[in-house]
Order: sequence, then C-alpha cells, then structure tokens
Amino acid sequence: MPALSLSKGRRRHWNAALLAAGLALGLAACGRAPADLVRVPAAPAAALLIRNVTVLDVATGARMPGRDVLVRDGRIAAITATGAAAPGGASELDGAGATLLPGLIDMHGHVGNGSAPSWLNKMPDPERNLRSYLYCGVTTVLDPAGMAPQAFKLRDRVAAGELPGPRVYQAGPMITAPGGHPVAILENLVPWWLNWYLVDHFTRQVATPDEARAAVRGIAGFKPDVIKLSVDSIPDDVPRLSDATVAAAADEAHKQGLRAVAHIGTFADAVTAAEARVALWVHGVYKERLTDEQVAQLAAYGVPMVPTTIVFDSYALLGQGPRAPTPLETETVAPEILAAFDHPPRSEASEYFAPHIAKLRANRAAWRDNVRRLKAAGVTILAGSDTQMGVFPGPGLHRELALLVESGLTPAEAIRAATLDAAAFLADGREPEVGLVAEGKRADLLLVEGDPVADLSALARIRAVIKDGVPLDRRPLGQSFE
Repeated sequence: MPALSLSKGRRRHWNAALLAAGLALGLAACGRAPADLVRVPAAPAAALLIRNVTVLDVATGARMPGRDVLVRDGRIAAITATGAAAPGGASELDGAGATLLPGLIDMHGHVGNGSAPSWLNKMPDPERNLRSYLYCGVTTVLDPAGMAPQAFKLRDRVAAGELPGPRVYQAGPMITAPGGHPVAILENLVPWWLNWYLVDHFTRQVATPDEARAAVRGIAGFKPDVIKLSVDSIPDDVPRLSDATVAAAADEAHKQGLRAVAHIGTFADAVTAAEARVALWVHGVYKERLTDEQVAQLAAYGVPMVPTTIVFDSYALLGQGPRAPTPLETETVAPEILAAFDHPPRSEASEYFAPHIAKLRANRAAWRDNVRRLKAAGVTILAGSDTQMGVFPGPGLHRELALLVESGLTPAEAIRAATLDAAAFLADGREPEVGLVAEGKRADLLLVEGDPVADLSALARIRAVIKDGVPLDRRPLGQSFE
C-alpha cells in the first residue's frame, strides 16, 4: 500500500512511506538525535518476579488472577499462586490490578518506513521505529518488504543484541510484474536520481515464470524469513503478476525451504495466491465486497489473512476531518507530525491516486464485513498494521486491534490474533517460543493496567514491557532517561 500521492507539481518530493524502504536503511546514522522512548538496562537483575498479577491465557481468553510469575535466563521459569519467595538477586514488579500477556506481534510492520505525512518530507529512522514498537509492547515484527541488503543487516543487528528492537522476520525485496506495484508508485513519486536505486533494491520485476524462479533464488541468498509476492495492482491499471508467474515463484520458494506470502486486493488475487500455495495473505480483500460463495471458497483454502484494515482506513479518512491521535501516538510521535494530518495540502488527493482513494472510501464497510464473515467461516485472522504514512510503528497495531473488534472479533480474539496465532504462523510448524504466558516460553511479555479482554483500550495502558526477561526503561517523547 503506497503513501498518498502529492500533487503533480510536488511529485519530486520524497514519499515518507516508500522512500523509507531504501533511503533510510542505506544512510549512516550520523547526526541522528539521541535514542528515546526505550532503553535496555545496562545491568539487569539475574531474575524477575512479577507478583500478584492476573495472567491472560490468550489461547482461551481466560484470566487467571493471583499469580506470581518468575522469569529467569530470558524465559518463564514458574507460574505459581501469589506468595512465592523471590530468589536472591531478583527484581520485582507489582502486578496488582494489572494483566500479564504475551508481547504483541505485528504481522505487517515495515521497520524501515516513515509514518509522517509525505508533504513534510521527513527522513524516516528505522532504529527509532524499532524502539517505538517496543515502547508500545510490540516484541515481534514480520516485515514483508524491505531493501536488500540493508533490511537484512538491520534484522541481524537486532538479533545480535546490537540494537534494541522487536524480533524481526524479514522478506526483503518484493517480487512484482514489470511496472507493477510498487514500481508505478515509485516512478510517479520519487525523483529519477533516487528512483532507480529504490526500484532496484526494493523490488524484483519479473515477466515470466523462469524470471520469477531466478528472482526467488537471488533473494534466498540473503536468508529471508519469507518471500513476498505482489499480487495486486495499485493503481488498478498497472500490471500484475500472471497466475503462472505467481505459481512459479511460490513453488521456487518452497524448493528453497521458504514460504511465500502474497499482497492481495481482490477475490481474484486471493484465489491466484492460494492456488499457488502461498502461506499467508498479507492484506485482505479490500477492493470489493465478497459474496457468501467467495467467502466459503477462500475459507476452504486454509490460508490465514492479515487484513491491515488500519492502513486502508488511514488513507480513506485523510482530509475528511481532524485525525484524533491515540494516547500511544501522543507518547511516541512529535506533536507537529500528528497535527499535520489535520491540514493536508489542498492538492493532496492528486489525479494519479484519486480513483484509488475514492475506492477505499467507498469500501470501508465492505472490507470490515469481509473480515467478519471470513473469520466466521474459519479463516485465521492475524493482526498487522502495514507501517507507513499515518500508521505509526507500535501505535498502528493498537489501532488495528480496535478495528478488528469493529469488524466482529471479540477483544480476546483480537489479542490472540496479535499473539498466539501470529506466533504459531512464524514458528512454521514448530512449537512457538513466544505468544503465550506459560512456563518454558521466552519472556517477551506485556504488563497492562486493567483487563484488556473487557476493555481492549487497556492494552495501551502499559505498566511494563519485558523483552527476553528484562523490563525495559520506557519514557514518552520528550522525557529524558537521565
């Protein structure tokens, strides 16, 4: 999904959502502002005891009050009735009145994208994005499109402990048709002297099944976690991968020991991807309302879906009135950036993107209804935000969870979509290490005030974020750690 186009006279300005994928990851960090939002303690305690907390079983939605949770060596060592003795050298967290649940998983969280309005020409900051995810309780991210090799280097630096951030699963360059999504967008929004670099590093354009197989083999050399296929047209008149090319790319991914995930927009896109045996639809059907027969057909494929309702809502509502920030947005995003969404330039909905935006506005009710009926038909819904303009890293996932509830999921089901079910997909048939508060699981945890099953907004009232068993230091924007 692209950032909204600028007027014709301003298309040479950088697009904050798509430029981020290439430029920010390729630039040195010189001149960057000091780290904010999250800091990892220099000398964490040997163990952590969370006292008298209510543990949320995300598998069932049941709440288990009066528990002590002991964390040691980055894992949950014990869950007992409250009153346990703290081991020597352990730190303690008061869990009274709070709920402990797994850290959240964003199944469409672009680490390298910027989220400011494109007309502000703000440079994105991937390292700050990582901290913003953590601040908001997001401890794992699937990034289904990034620059190569920069995105993989960032993923590996986080895994090595060189950067604070959520665990990152990276796809790298997305495979698309010549001139397809997102190539057409880049060519319309980015100056020629930068466009060639972005297109070359962010995409792999293929016209035939053989070219698709070669592209998959090339990306496999970076050791991606998944392969991303663009099976959609944005705008509607740009080329799209043929069914045979999609099938060849997905098959080659399987031969390389990888799963393919597919960006879709229509029922036909979803069928093409499913027939090619992709593992995940990384958007929902957002361009049309599904018939009951189409819902049944898609459900029969057994492919999980990440609807990313928030990104479509964000563009559909741009310029339609004031954009009220959420509490997490006010804690993590500069006020001038949030305020800018209330005053887009008069020519923002340019001729190039006007039909696409109009379609999004017309289909707001349809895609919610699609999610509701697909979920009822048995499709596994996973939570993802599609971080980009107007969708902030961390707060965007919280907005998506609220929209999933609007689309018919219960709060418990929405939470499961961002924890256990997401973790199960990422584990790819293995026992998930995260996504559940249980003995032996990795201690990526979120401690929130109140009961998020009764009131989903409690997820934003964060008392502590715990990553690898260590409670992180958190400070809202503007507050120093010193």
